[in-house]
Amino acid sequence: MGDGHHAPARDSATTPHALTVAFTGRADEVRARWRRDLWINLVLGGLYTPVARRHVALYLASRTLVDGEPVEAVPVRKSPWPAIVLVALYIAARVAQEFDHGPPLPLVVIAGVLLLPYVWGVAVGRSVDALRWRGMDCRFSPGWRRIYAESWPLLLLGCAWAPWAPLVADAADRPETLRLDATALSLIVAAVVLALGLLLRLGFQWQRLRITGTRVGGHAVQWDGRFAEYARIWAGTAAAVALTAVLPVVLVRHALLGSFTLQGLDPERAAIAWTAGILLVWILSVPARAWHAARLFRFAWSGVRVGGIARVDCALDVRRHARLRAVNAWRTLLTAGARRAEAVLQDYRAKLASLRVEELAGGFPARHPPAPPL
Repeated sequence: MGDGHHAPARDSATTPHALTVAFTGRADEVRARWRRDLWINLVLGGLYTPVARRHVALYLASRTLVDGEPVEAVPVRKSPWPAIVLVALYIAARVAQEFDHGPPLPLVVIAGVLLLPYVWGVAVGRSVDALRWRGMDCRFSPGWRRIYAESWPLLLLGCAWAPWAPLVADAADRPETLRLDATALSLIVAAVVLALGLLLRLGFQWQRLRITGTRVGGHAVQWDGRFAEYARIWAGTAAAVALTAVLPVVLVRHALLGSFTLQGLDPERAAIAWTAGILLVWILSVPARAWHAARLFRFAWSGVRVGGIARVDCALDVRRHARLRAVNAWRTLLTAGARRAEAVLQDYRAKLASLRVEELAGGFPARHPPAPPL
């Protein structure tokens, strides 16, 4: 017997079910963490930056609700110390080489190229493995063989650069001996273009590996991202920065100082001009960089599937989000960082609101039962 107004039962075995995504964080909590990490970073000379960013990312994730249940931050078993020690040893070798007491420069270059995928894998593994939702652990477990196989653009670039590194270092120490004709300049331009292409490919493959190398509760993750779209995003960003930031600064510098290259200026004026130019480029490029971040977010979260139990798509309005980020960046700059916490939360909430998470047939594990009253 009943009143005929029962809520319909959810049949996830036949139709997809949209899951709500919400955020419960507060600006004062972000501000407190940011101030603490800022002081530590100042003491350590910027070396704390990756840790500070990870703290912010974990806080945002831990205040995220999916289908009414929080994403949990859990302890990570992987230790960062092996990677830290290896990086410290590499820096020591690089410094020693500068004083002619270290290993040959080509060996230092090769060592750095071999070390970078390892450090990247450790960093991504620690960030992914720290998350759990509804009892399902996230695990980044592609294996080192796959990580290094996907890093082939970096390995190729390092092998090509290693034999040339000593020659370039000598030329930098004795610029008066450098003579470049049209052929040499053409080869340099071609080498730079090739290197940028390899780095672009590396960025895409690491992005793809970060997603497809993750397992959620034992379920593999698939992704529909394509390199052509990734390359278009970066090409569009580079063109926008060049036209809206670099070109205006170069023209202003020429109008004020009468030089595009700053040759002929005394070192002090040249240093001031370079510093002011870099700062102005950074400020003017805020809209282009905001568009880039919004476009990459939509690219990364579109066409994601978690086994056969869920799919994720992103409907972020790129232009609107780019305007939001640009305005918040300028406000943060004008207020000397006082608006940073609000900017971080507005950006994150807008991104979450753009996600479309659907539970498919089979679905996720059942909700955790509520804790018994004390």
